[in-house]
Amino acid sequence: MNKRAKTLQRRGTRVRTLLWSAGLAALFGVGCAAPMSVKAAAGGDLIGLKAAMAQERASGKLDRKRVSEVARAVAEREIRQATGAEALARIDEARACWRPLSDSLEERARRSDDAAAEATLALLDGRPNRPRDGDALGRKHAASPNPLWRAVAARAAVGAKLGDARRKFYLDPDERVRLAALRAALDGADPADGAPLLEAARLDPNPVAQALAARAAGGLASAEVVVALRDRYATADEGLRQSIVDAWGRPELAKAGGQREIIAVAENERGAPAIEAGALLWQMGSDADAKATGKRALRRAIQEGLSRDRVLAIGRAPIGERDILEAVNKAATDLDVPVKVSALTRLAELTERRTEAWAELRKLADRGAHDALFALARAGDPVAAEGVAKELSSSDAEARLQAMNVLIAAGRFARAADLLADAHPGVRMRASCAVLSARAP
Repeated sequence: MNKRAKTLQRRGTRVRTLLWSAGLAALFGVGCAAPMSVKAAAGGDLIGLKAAMAQERASGKLDRKRVSEVARAVAEREIRQATGAEALARIDEARACWRPLSDSLEERARRSDDAAAEATLALLDGRPNRPRDGDALGRKHAASPNPLWRAVAARAAVGAKLGDARRKFYLDPDERVRLAALRAALDGADPADGAPLLEAARLDPNPVAQALAARAAGGLASAEVVVALRDRYATADEGLRQSIVDAWGRPELAKAGGQREIIAVAENERGAPAIEAGALLWQMGSDADAKATGKRALRRAIQEGLSRDRVLAIGRAPIGERDILEAVNKAATDLDVPVKVSALTRLAELTERRTEAWAELRKLADRGAHDALFALARAGDPVAAEGVAKELSSSDAEARLQAMNVLIAAGRFARAADLLADAHPGVRMRASCAVLSARAP
């Protein structure tokens, strides 16, 4: 081969390389100027991503903005590339952060497979008050033999105009369709829904559907609905009872007699429904007697009952109230470690108690109380944060994710970013959503 031919060959190779790179960048939505970590994330190169993030962390470039860019690239690739059951799982996980991923979800929704239906559902759930194409989706998918596409039609049937179509879906043999229809009912109150929703709350075999139906009924200003939910409450399990209390607390139903029922629960019952009732009464605010009843229920729940209920009450109670503060102070000396940790965590919110509460939490963390370690890390303790970071290498996926969420809450995005290159795609997606949905400081 002569010199000129060799030169042309080299130029051709370079051109092909540049074209390939440009095509790859276009495919993944990543420009040539993007950081190496983002490029590796978009290309699915986990080894390269780990190396790039380590280098960027060492140079101080792996800040929150960079971690968010990586998280978005990771999540978008998962949505785009996953197939079959994996695609359904990844899109379901993306619901927690649908807004920054809406473009990718819309692109995925343009296909015709099950994942496209799941992506459409995720977008409808994220934009419940904007089902502009509800009629069109109903006409296209209401009679589909595929339950996921029927669920799309059901979820789009929001409001009284589409009420007849929506109510038919309450009886669909597939629970995914029924759940979608009940979520549509929750987003748009329709007086004609009263009896069908109460029937679903009573007879649907899916507990989640029962809870959704009860909460949707709460959007109806009806004394009859209040009484019917009271009858259902008598035989409901704890989870459904909480949903019924929530329904009574919705403004429409509260004015129709729901507040009266919440007061009765707060005064006469114990456990999670009574705690929910107490918190709702306190939040209602306009009725001093109702607020006092709610505060008494929360104080009582802090002092007695199951450990998990006491922890729940401590977290929901208004610690600025003197009698609540007294109960939390006492709980901070309790022998029940989760109760004690929860109480100390709330006390750390008060400037005058913070130093003392942190000191007690450190003692508990040193004795192996994970909750205390997590509380300290969230509060900004660097030693505790490093202790939590060790959990990122746990063999338990849930433990890894829990540690990451604590680090994100503490603002340590660079340290938490390791899970964006996790070997498990579900962990990567959930980690990405944790980053993308984190509140601004």
